[in-house]
Amino acid sequence: MKNFSVVVDSSLAVFTVVDSELSQLATRAWNHLLTSSAEFYAPGLWVYETTSVIRKLNSFGKITESEAEKALIILDQLSIQFISDEIQLRKSALKWAIRLRQKSAYDGFYLAGAEQLGAEFWTADHSLFNNARQLGVGWVHWMGELA
Repeated sequence: MKNFSVVVDSSLAVFTVVDSELSQLATRAWNHLLTSSAEFYAPGLWVYETTSVIRKLNSFGKITESEAEKALIILDQLSIQFISDEIQLRKSALKWAIRLRQKSAYDGFYLAGAEQLGAEFWTADHSLFNNARQLGVGWVHWMGELA
């Protein structure tokens, strides 16, 4: 099967490596992409976002410090390729945030990266998925589509 590019957001990755109520959906989506020969990409902010979400889960007592450290190790093994030159993505990320009527541009960077690569974008964020689909963006996918 031919490799294809997929941009994955931090939420999908985190729910794939930690035990939560969303883990089953996230793992199913991740395994589907792996067996489909996907090449995984993300903007550099993915590193900061995944670490922050894992720390938040730890601070709320959802995972232990040891589980948090193990989750970071597993994330490092996911073979994420980082989209270079985020400065070039900045203008497109801002446009995506405006189109999606979001107050911040974090999600816009993922969409801008996927758009630049001609890739699919996969997320655990159902609201983001719905907003993008309402705009007619067919290459945005939610992890629950495969359930």
